[in-house]
Amino acid sequence: MKQLVPYSTFRRSDGEITLEVREGRIDRDPLTLDLINRQERVVALHRVGYGDWDVARLAVRMHVPEVPDPSARGWSDVNAAVVISNRRSNSRYVAPLDREGSGVWTGDVRLDRDEHLGRLELSGVVVATVDGERGRLIGAPEGPWTVDLDARTPSREQSIRTVAADFTDPDHPHLHDFRQDEWTVDPLGDSPTLYINTAVEGVAQLLRASKKGMTPAEIVLQQAITAKIGTDMWITLFNTAAYAVTMEEGEAQWPGGWQDAVLKSMLPDVYPDRSPDDALTDVVTRRTEGDSADLHARVLHAAGRQAKTTRALGEALRTARKGGSK
Repeated sequence: MKQLVPYSTFRRSDGEITLEVREGRIDRDPLTLDLINRQERVVALHRVGYGDWDVARLAVRMHVPEVPDPSARGWSDVNAAVVISNRRSNSRYVAPLDREGSGVWTGDVRLDRDEHLGRLELSGVVVATVDGERGRLIGAPEGPWTVDLDARTPSREQSIRTVAADFTDPDHPHLHDFRQDEWTVDPLGDSPTLYINTAVEGVAQLLRASKKGMTPAEIVLQQAITAKIGTDMWITLFNTAAYAVTMEEGEAQWPGGWQDAVLKSMLPDVYPDRSPDDALTDVVTRRTEGDSADLHARVLHAAGRQAKTTRALGEALRTARKGGSK
């Protein structure tokens, strides 16, 4: 996130600041390279051969452009570090890096298994003493790395699971409050789940049915229900993601994980005339100050766009007309 600060920071013309995870070890065993995805900046730690590991160590390297005369910008004692944060375990700490050569900073990040849950975020920072003030942030890499403790493959793609379940079944107590609903969305955890209620007669069967054996009326109903489920799901995911956003020094912080992806997908439709960062800040400000005059309508519009409701209902109407003309 670009910050406006009353001192000099790295400029675009200086060059790009980059952060990479080069290799890793789980306890004493090396981490296989197929579990490190440099293109998507993801490390997967679930498929390491065993589940009772204690410590992971990741070797990281940061490239920081060399500035010809740092003192001309008021800088001294320039240093680089990696910030490790885990929202689920409410942990955050800093791992300093050592200067290896011109523009190159390296170090090891230690992750203790019993201190973390789900996904961690590794972000880089470049700090300096600026005009006598120590620890001023003067630059950062464009995007963070994700370390996923539960993923088998290093990918940022996160699909929404769909589960058919009986909401009245004693084995699903978390669904009992929704026993009369046709579906519900569970947005908690690292991956959201859409539950379809098999106790409501016909809904699950209709959604699973192939169009080849359906009547025009059944096809129309299937398309309409699918559009409604999609809209409900995107609204639920957006609201959950918005409540996961925190404020630091007056600026909204992207939450990471699937919440990050949902917000970045929907905010351009919620506020088409604002940058993603400005839109995120506005959503959080409205949430905290209770000023949500038109926000609900904007979110409904964005959810419909994501669910392609207009297209689905248009196809349903065309199907209904064809069925009626026979």
